[in-house]
Order: sequence, then C-alpha cells, then structure tokens
Amino acid sequence: MTRTILPVRRRRAAALLASCISLAATGEALADWPQDCGQFTLIGNFAPGGVVGLAMQDFQPFFEKELGIRVNIETIEGAAGVIGYNSLYARPADGCAIIPSSSTFGPYLYPHLSATPPPWKYEEWLPLGIYSDIPNSGMVVLKDSPYQTFPAFIAAAKEHPGEITVGTIGPGRVEDVQIVELQQFFGIKINHVYYDSGGTLFTDLLTSDLDIIITASIQYADNPDVTIMTLLAKGMTDNFPYKEIPTLADYQDELGYKVEDLKTLGTTHFNGMMVKAGLPDETYRKLTEVFRNVVTNPEWKEKVSSYRFPVYYTPEETQVIYDGLNNAIGGMIASVKSD
Repeated sequence: MTRTILPVRRRRAAALLASCISLAATGEALADWPQDCGQFTLIGNFAPGGVVGLAMQDFQPFFEKELGIRVNIETIEGAAGVIGYNSLYARPADGCAIIPSSSTFGPYLYPHLSATPPPWKYEEWLPLGIYSDIPNSGMVVLKDSPYQTFPAFIAAAKEHPGEITVGTIGPGRVEDVQIVELQQFFGIKINHVYYDSGGTLFTDLLTSDLDIIITASIQYADNPDVTIMTLLAKGMTDNFPYKEIPTLADYQDELGYKVEDLKTLGTTHFNGMMVKAGLPDETYRKLTEVFRNVVTNPEWKEKVSSYRFPVYYTPEETQVIYDGLNNAIGGMIASVKSD
C-alpha cells in the first residue's frame, strides 16, 4: 500500500505557557481541589498491554498517595490516540483528568496529521511536564536484512525507488512526517504502510512482509532476531544504555549532511502528561506540583526504570519542546502542500 498525503490544517504557533495560564484563570475553580473531583482519572489513550497502559498502572498508586483520593485508569483508544484527547476535551476543564503525551503522539501532532482534524487547537492543552526522555525512535530490520546500515538503506532506496516497504503505526503520529522528511531530506522514495498496533507491525517485520519498521526501537535492543539499523536522533543522551547503537550523527560525513538540519528525524523520545486548558491557575499549579512529586519519587523511578528513562522537565521546559515540535510539524506539512 502506497502512502498518501493526509488532509491537514495548519495551526498558528503556540502561545507561551504564561499566556495559556493567564487565560486559564477565567475558569471556575472547584471549591476544594482535588477532593471535589470525587475521583481522579488517568486516561490511557492506547490499547491495554502496551507501555502507555503499563505507565498508567505504575502511575496510579503514586498519584493516589499524592492526591489523597481514588485514581481511576480509563482506557479510551483509537485513531492513534486522538480519541482519548477528544474525550478529555469534551469534559470540564477542572483538572480532574490528565492524559499522556509523547514525541509520537500529542496535541502538537494531531491537528497537523489526523485524517479528521480534532475539535480543538494545540493551544487548548497545557503540559504538566515530561517524565522520561531518551533516544528511542529508530529503524528496525531483521538480522539478515540487506539494509544493515543506514547508508546501505539510502543507497538501495535511491537505486530502487518505491520498492522498500517501511511500516509504522498510524496514521496521525510523528512517524508520518518522519517518513516525509526522510524522503525529502535524503532524496529517496519508499513504500509506506500503516499498522494499527506495534505488535502486528513487529510480526510483519518478522515474516518479511515489511523490510523496515520505524517504531520505539529500544524495546528490541536485546532481541536476537532483529537489528536497530539506526536511531532517528541527533545524538546520545548521557544516560543512554545502548551506546553501540548508531544515530543519525554517525553518517554525516559518508552521506554529506549536517545533523543540525534535521527536524522531526532528530527528536528524542519523550513522555509527558497533559491537561485540558481552562482550569484555574491555582488548580494547575497544584496539579503540576503533584506531577513533579510523583516523577521525582525514587520509588516511582525504580518502578518504571525497566521501560522508561526517568527525568523531570518543568512545565515551562516542556512547553518549549512542544512548541518547537508543533512548529516543525506545521512547517513540514506546509512544505508538502506547496510541492
């Protein structure tokens, strides 16, 4: 199946976090947050069994301890995660429910990439912060693949345009524009196929129905059947445990480019939490404190360390990252539409 360009709608650049909080002050506060929530909700916007669902389960007892009320996990999957966002957007802006975000899904992506644009704008969400960050997005191949290195893949794609099949989860995720940038930046053409889940994506790689998959690759670092050809990152972070895996910084001389010129191909894999904007700023402040207390808790860090790389970025730091991604995606889509 050949990739087709999704219908998209450009959004204006994001306002600074301070402006968002100022606007949020127009909301009506709960008398005694969070007790007036009754229960607090962690929305898992992907199918149970994946790392998003696992993260929500691990978050639950820590949020309950911090909030002093019951915390419920509600799974609302579909459309690469956007259905969960739409559901939360339809609820009151009271700070009683939050939802995950990452480098592959979130409000800085969906308005640009979803086949049906969501009923909200990027500016209508606020970050609580980022809790994990590491190079992760990568290109995975079989151990006996002819494309064991990134330069070998680029050479083959130029020699045989449209014949190499690359699978991703989607549409509506960052991989959509990573595929676009990959082809534009390196002057190649591939056959792009979408999958509903990471499980079926990986299965079809193992059966050779796919030549390459672009996915959260570190989960396969120790798998004897596959190789991480390259991480789609500009370099390593200090705490990265797999120093032997190459990044896009390693091919600059051979392929003649500067890694600084990469946009979506050069992002790390971060994970964070979002809340619907419009909640009172005092509620937002308390909620960000709760989030900070949870993700800086040594017990929580230990619990998630087998599948996440814990960090803590403040809401302000997170907003800068999200704004940059929103602008990069918007620019990429605009360039595609103008071609």
